[in-house]
Amino acid sequence: MSAEQPVFVRAWQVGPRRVTLTVPRLPDGKAGILAIEWDGSVPHHMSGAEWQQYRAGRDAAIADMSRELGLNIAVVDA
Repeated sequence: MSAEQPVFVRAWQVGPRRVTLTVPRLPDGKAGILAIEWDGSVPHHMSGAEWQQYRAGRDAAIADMSRELGLNIAVVDA
């Protein structure tokens, strides 16, 4: 992430790990990208309960981001 203050940050727990979603500040008109970072190692396999925790946290963070930044956001899981 850039040294500049991000415009949005949310974190949640997935099992023993903390996950953080960050959106950096970008110049107007520039496409953005968000980062999802895991404290510790990224799990190679998650249990069903951990997968549900991840999705619930991610979906809540994205809903908050949409409201706070006034964005329309679509998530497509493949």
